[in-house]
Parts: sequence; structure tokens; C-alpha cells
Amino acid sequence: MTDSHQDRAPFDRAVLNALEDGLLVVSDDRKVSWYNPSLARTLGIRHADAIGMEMSSLLDAYFLPIIEDDDSVRLLRHVLENGADLPSLLCRARTPDGTRRWLSISSKQAFAVTGQRLIKIRDATADLNAHHFRAALDQSPVVVFVQDEELRYIWSYNQQLGSTDASIIGMHEEDAFPENAGHLAALKRRVLETGETVRAAVTFTVAGERRVRDLTLKPLRDAEGKIVGVAGTAFDVTERNRVEVALREKTHELKKRMDELRCLYTIAHLVETPGMTLDKLLQAVADTLPVGWQYPEYTGVRITVDGRDYYRGGPADTPWKQESPIVVHGRRVGEVEVRYLAEIPEGGEGPFLPEEQMLLDSVTKRLGRIIERLQVEAALEESEEKFRGIAQRSFDLIVTSYLNGGLNYVSPAMERILGYSPEEMVGTDWEDYILPTSLLAWEEGRRRVLRGEQVEGLQIEVRRKNGETAILELNESPIVEKKIIVGFQVVGRDISERILHERLREQAFDMTERNIEQFAFLADRIRHPLQVVMGVADLLEDEVVAEKLREQVRRINTRISELDREWTESRKIREFLKRYEL
Repeated sequence: MTDSHQDRAPFDRAVLNALEDGLLVVSDDRKVSWYNPSLARTLGIRHADAIGMEMSSLLDAYFLPIIEDDDSVRLLRHVLENGADLPSLLCRARTPDGTRRWLSISSKQAFAVTGQRLIKIRDATADLNAHHFRAALDQSPVVVFVQDEELRYIWSYNQQLGSTDASIIGMHEEDAFPENAGHLAALKRRVLETGETVRAAVTFTVAGERRVRDLTLKPLRDAEGKIVGVAGTAFDVTERNRVEVALREKTHELKKRMDELRCLYTIAHLVETPGMTLDKLLQAVADTLPVGWQYPEYTGVRITVDGRDYYRGGPADTPWKQESPIVVHGRRVGEVEVRYLAEIPEGGEGPFLPEEQMLLDSVTKRLGRIIERLQVEAALEESEEKFRGIAQRSFDLIVTSYLNGGLNYVSPAMERILGYSPEEMVGTDWEDYILPTSLLAWEEGRRRVLRGEQVEGLQIEVRRKNGETAILELNESPIVEKKIIVGFQVVGRDISERILHERLREQAFDMTERNIEQFAFLADRIRHPLQVVMGVADLLEDEVVAEKLREQVRRINTRISELDREWTESRKIREFLKRYEL
């Protein structure tokens, strides 16, 4: 096989050499007899290096190494080495210049007389890209088109507004989109004149429905870079615009709700400001309310409570106003009036939104609760002041003690009783003053109080500041906050003198009892000898002497009877004193 491929090729070489598809002719002895330049470029063959090469060698050296799919490599080797027909096989390949391409490879017998086979390799990348492009655009909201310098449509795909891809070809803007022709033509001439990419949103009306398209227009250039037309895409953004409009409306509504919340939060914060009086609060609320309305710069406020007025924006009356009552303990004590100081655009229900009336009602309800709270706090403060005055003037000691802070209030009476000033005792504990002999009784009383019981008449011994001992009688009760016992309160008095008096009284009673018993014993001991004396007197012969003895006995008996009567009276007095604890 020494003939050149030019001599053996039975076809017009000039035409075949000009083809973009790669062509390879294999002789009946499985050797390469001819190929065109396109195949040489695709496989990276230099000049006529492969002429006369075994087909299997060509496959191994140039063909199969560029195929990336192993299954395709095995199929091609089997078919091409054995001279079988191959309809068309799409393979992914990397060409010698490093570019990834899709190749369509086919094989068939070309000349039955000579037994030669024709293998065709076509670059299908563009076709596949076009297929993918069409598949991606099909049923999508994207339209692509090309127009020439005269702004005639020369190509279109996925056209959706009236005309079809075929019918729009050759049309100008006034033919395809008469309502928007002027605007569209001006945008596209700008592209032709400046070479800039132009993007614009254009509204089209199709079958009575308005559709918005986002246009992107670019200059179409020829191989020399000259602008020869306009290429563009049109993306339907109607739904997106509707969503954006709805989002803007929602954002506006959200801003309004945020303003309303900010207004309520500011009012709530004002209440907690130290030193805030009702007058200051109502004026601050009047100054704050406008931020919750649509047009705060035109909003005036009047708050009336118990005949007193608080203004923001002056007292001038206007026809555009809304109000809501302030109710305290079921009684209307005033109202809040919001008014516009100038005419503004009206909505479906006048110049005010329904949400603004709801906000106003919420504010007045809150103001009613705030006024109730301030009144309760004022009454409580007055009550506490009265209690403090009573405690300050009371002769009884009053002490409050919390579990985590020791004594936190000590009445002035404590200084008179124990000698310690209230300031000295605050922060200390009861155990710092109670004597060890009373600690057990004190601990038991505290346990009972912390269980929620009342403890009355608890007697304890405490140490005075001067070292002396005092006896206190205490009544204890728990301090409850939010249903939890957090401490206890003690009210007590100094009973040291009373205890001393009781002890002296008991001693006097004991002494009296002993004296009475001694009187009774003495009377019995005297009466018996007197009876003997009377018997002796009766036996005496000397009547004068006997009578004198009898007279003395009678006088002694009289005295003893008087002692008996006094003893009886003493016992009655003692019983009376004991009965009434005197």
C-alpha cells in the first residue's frame, strides 16, 4: 500500500476536506487509507502520519485515549477493530488541546466494491448545548431573541407574548408590540449606538392582562467586532413584582406594628421611671402617642383625667379625631383623644386605620390600669407611713427579719428596751442577743413560724447593751411574698418588771400561807392548855383565885377567836388575789 491517499480516494477531496466533520477511510485490510484535516485536528494527527497505519494502532495512539467513558472505549474498540457498523455513538471526550467535547461517532461500509469503511466523527457539543438550552428554556418565563440593525426579529425562542417564534421573524417592534414600540425601539437603538448592555422593566398588555418583563439587551457583533444587531432576553417578573409589592405592603404594616409596639413599650417604660408622677406620666404619654400613627408630624393628642388636660400639638379642635375612654375601677375618669391637625388622605374608614383605634383602646386600658396602680401605691404608701408612725411611737418593739438579710427593720422602742439603736441592730440576727438559756425555745418558735404558724407569748431572755438581762414576750408571724415565706415579723414587749413582780407576789403568797398555817397551829396549841387551866380553876377552893383564872382564860379565848376570824379573812383575800392574778 504505497499509493497516497489522494490517489485512492474515489471522491471529491476538496469538498470532503472542507467539511467540519472528521472523516476516516479504512481499507479492507484494516489499515488507514485516508482522513480529512478535520479528523486530524480532532485526534491530533500530524499531516499524513497515520496513512497506512493499522486501525488498531490508530485507535490506541490517537482515538481511544481521548474518550473519557470506559464503556464507550470498549464498544468502539470492538466495533471498529472488527469492521462492524455503528449507527451513532455520543461520547464525552477531551481533545488534544484540553477542551472537553461531545463527539458523535459512526461507522458504515462506504464502498462495497473495495470493502472500504467510512468512520465519521462529528463535534456534537454545539448541538447538545443547543438541546440543553432549549430544554432549559422550554416552559420557562425566559424569552431569547435576536434583531438585526433595522430592529427586525431574525431569531426567537420561547416567545410568549402573542406572536410565536416563527411568526415574529421579520417583524419590527410596531408589528409585534405596538403599545410598547416606541419605548422598546428607543432602548434597542441605545444598544446599537453605544454598545452598552441595557436592562429595563417593560410592562406589556396581552389579552387584557398586564405582564412585566425584565429585559436585558446586548449588542450582537460579527466576527470583526462590528455591531450588527441586538441580542436580548426577556424574563417575566410579573409574579415577582406582585410579591415585591405585597412584601412592601407587609413591610409597611410591620413598621406600623413596630411603631405601635414602640409606643406601648415607651409608655410601659415611663411608668417604671423613678420619681414619675401621674401628671408627668400623662404629659409624657401625650408626647409619645403620635409615633404610633401614620402621620406623626400632623398628629395632636389631648388626654383628660379628672378635669385636667394634657396636650401635644395644642388645644385647637379639628374634624379628624378619634377617642377612647379611660376607666378606673369601673368608673370613667377621662379620655384620650387623637386628632389630625391637617387634612390627610382618607382610607376605607376615614383618615384613621382600624389598627390605630385598637392601639388607642389598648393605651387607654393600660392608662386605666396604671392609674389604678398609682392609686393603690399611694394608698399603700400612706398606710405604710401610718404604720411607720405607729411603730415609731409604739412602746412595743416591732422587728422584721428576712431569711437572707437578717433584721431589716427595728422600731425605736428597741433602744429603750435593750439600749441598742435601730441602726446598730439592722443587718444583725436575733441570735446575737438571745441568751443561751432561751435559744432552744427561740429555735422552736422560728421553725413554727417558717411553717406558716403564728407564735404567741414566746418568752425569751436577751442581753441588754449594758450587760443586764431582759425578758421579752414575743408574738411572731410569717412574712409571705408570692405565696413563699421569706421572713417573719416580731412584735414584743419588755416583761422584766412584770416577771419580777410575779416572782415577789409568789413569795408573798408563800409567806402568807405559812403565816396562816402557823396561826392555826398556834390557836390549836393554846386552846388545849386553856381548857386544862379552866379545869384546874374549877377544882380550886379559893373562889376568888379560881374566878381570876377563869377571867384570864376567857380573855385569851376571845383573843384567839379574833385571830381565827383574821385567819379566815386572810385566806379569802389570798384566794381573791390568786383568782384575779393580782
